[in-house]
Amino acid sequence: MDLSRKLVVDCLLKVEKSGFSNLVLSSELDSHRLSPQDKAFATKLFYGTVERKLTLDYILQKQLAKPLSRMDKEIKAILQSGLYQIMYMENVPDYAAINQAIGLCPVFKKTSAKGLVNAVLRKCIGFDIEKEKFKDRLTELSVKYSVDKDIVNIISKDYPEMVEDILKGMFITPKFTVKINTVKISATDFRQLMADNGITYNEMPLENAVEIIHRGSVADIPGFKEGYFYVQGITSQYAVKSAGIKKNDKVLDLCAAPGGKSFAAAIALDNTGSVTSCDPNPPRLKLITDGAARLGLTNISTVVNRGEVFNDKLEKYNVIICDVPCSGIGIIPKKPDLRYKSMQEVESLAQLQYDILSTAAKYLDENGTIVYSTCTINKMENEQVIDRFLKENSNFKLENQHCPVENVINDNGKITFLSHLTGFDGFFVAMLKKI
Repeated sequence: MDLSRKLVVDCLLKVEKSGFSNLVLSSELDSHRLSPQDKAFATKLFYGTVERKLTLDYILQKQLAKPLSRMDKEIKAILQSGLYQIMYMENVPDYAAINQAIGLCPVFKKTSAKGLVNAVLRKCIGFDIEKEKFKDRLTELSVKYSVDKDIVNIISKDYPEMVEDILKGMFITPKFTVKINTVKISATDFRQLMADNGITYNEMPLENAVEIIHRGSVADIPGFKEGYFYVQGITSQYAVKSAGIKKNDKVLDLCAAPGGKSFAAAIALDNTGSVTSCDPNPPRLKLITDGAARLGLTNISTVVNRGEVFNDKLEKYNVIICDVPCSGIGIIPKKPDLRYKSMQEVESLAQLQYDILSTAAKYLDENGTIVYSTCTINKMENEQVIDRFLKENSNFKLENQHCPVENVINDNGKITFLSHLTGFDGFFVAMLKKI
């Protein structure tokens, strides 16, 4: 019995009980002694199985007389992970995937299912999803790209000419990018530190940002404990950069946790001025205070606060960062659980976003700037929120942006990142100037 494959089935069973995949896997890996190679295999197999769940379930159901939903959850998880290896892991021979799946049955007290697992997986060999006939286009795209129909609907409506390209982009492996903390180390010295320790890195289109090629814990990268860097995506880094923060500015980060944009703002201030970081959840604010302490950023303070509710204890600020709660469609490659998230509440979410933006405007000083950003590509949460705000607030204007990332969509100052065009997270950024 392969321990790494058993671990994957254990994780799939826990995710089925509404666990978040990243937390489940991290916990299981920490509790098992696996070699780095086995950890890498288990990670790829687990996330791949979660990511392709709808496709895998469709193929499995084609080989079964009874509904897959009525099958014992342990057998279902064994079949899903076994089929993923057959369909998507070229370095795993079909016979090995099948034999290992059969071997897991008695481990999960399902010995009687060995014959079923063997027969079903053998019938799946050579299955070509591209040759399947579906009842409609929506179902086809949902199954082929393993994403909820609600999400397919949104993308089809907002980007009719790029639907499949965007869905394919949801399988792009996210780059592991970091922001260099120039309060503690120069960008040149950081790059030299990486080179001296044999850490491969790639340059990114933003200054003080690099992609690190690293397997293993981020804490093992030289300079982490010293606070020389922190992990942050290029799109999030750009959102803060677009604000044009100057030394001694007062910055409000209205939806701050876990803190990346607050850190970027504090670094842009070079530890001058102030950053007020807000979140309604005190434990999430602790992530910010702990991160700031590691990075040596002394100009950050935290406040328990709901972004959509006006707080008369807050002051006036030169720059306000509104990285609002959103549907998360743009970060599906990082969070595969989001593939299966219903979008039924997206209208109420858009209203919350508008309320947060409207509340932010009340804290803004004369000639101040609000940066509105989301990690979604849904226009209801992006362009439509901005257009409504500008229509109802004549004392604001949309500022032009000059984004150095290639192939972004710039709609009169409203910037959209699409993963298949940029290679980065799906993201939206708009900069609003008070006039």
